[in-house]
Amino acid sequence: MKALGQLLEKILDYYEKKEYVKAEECADELLAGNPNFHRALFLKGVILEETGRGSEAEKYFSKAGSLYTLYFRLALQLDKGDPERALVYYDRVLGMNPWDNAAMFHKGLLCERLGRKDAARECFGKIRAGKELFSRIAVPLGFMIFLLVGGIMMTTKEEKILGMLTIGMSVFCLIWLKRDAGMALKMFSKKREYR
Repeated sequence: MKALGQLLEKILDYYEKKEYVKAEECADELLAGNPNFHRALFLKGVILEETGRGSEAEKYFSKAGSLYTLYFRLALQLDKGDPERALVYYDRVLGMNPWDNAAMFHKGLLCERLGRKDAARECFGKIRAGKELFSRIAVPLGFMIFLLVGGIMMTTKEEKILGMLTIGMSVFCLIWLKRDAGMALKMFSKKREYR
């Protein structure tokens, strides 16, 4: 498993440096031993596509699994090192789902860093902040309160173990809330900033 991870890292490293020949060699090596490894199939397809062999790339893309997720992960990876290529892959993700708030947000941040304020404004303007606030804050908060109240009621009704377990689960909701609320608030803030 370690060798697999190391080969994948090599592919990504060569790919980011646009050393396509070495990246493709590593991808071929990885695929020789693991012909169904979805990330290697995807990266081989990306390498072929970026080197003008799009018709060959389709064969690999068709076996790679969820291109939507893989394109998004690639865009995030390229975001700081190669912003122009990152924009290409953000656009691919948004071509598949024009209402992906996370992709729109990250593309907007990238455009903002590149000084493309109009493009950033367009991206942040398309974010549906209400959806993010509801799904990332209201839902986990409501679930946490429900579990907490239920746990307290159980401990008062002689169901102490089950009550403590339920209260413990509410702590997980707090962690969930802490993790996701920041992103929702950042999206909301950027949307307001660029009105």
